[in-house]
Amino acid sequence: MARTTFRIDFHQPPQVVDQMVRDILIADDYREIDYNREVVWKKGTGLMTAMHYIKIEYQGSTLVVSGWVQIGVGSVGGKERDLEGITASIPKKSVKKTIEKLRAAIQQ
Repeated sequence: MARTTFRIDFHQPPQVVDQMVRDILIADDYREIDYNREVVWKKGTGLMTAMHYIKIEYQGSTLVVSGWVQIGVGSVGGKERDLEGITASIPKKSVKKTIEKLRAAIQQ
């Protein structure tokens, strides 16, 4: 799996952090889906641009956020691509921007 992972420490109750995460992802047009037996957040269909993915996990008082893009249409999309490099750079920047929103909200 080609994913970029960020670790964000938090000091609020986990349910407060989870609600902030959900609010931000929904506001950025992500929706929660089952992706190969993982619960992840997805944006886009792949018709006009790469599909954006964000996975949220909690490890104690650390939020682990994984982000990647996938180029292709629907379930026949290509392989996962991490958020580095120039391929699909605009969608990658969009995923990073959402992750930075999460970081800013959680670390306030």
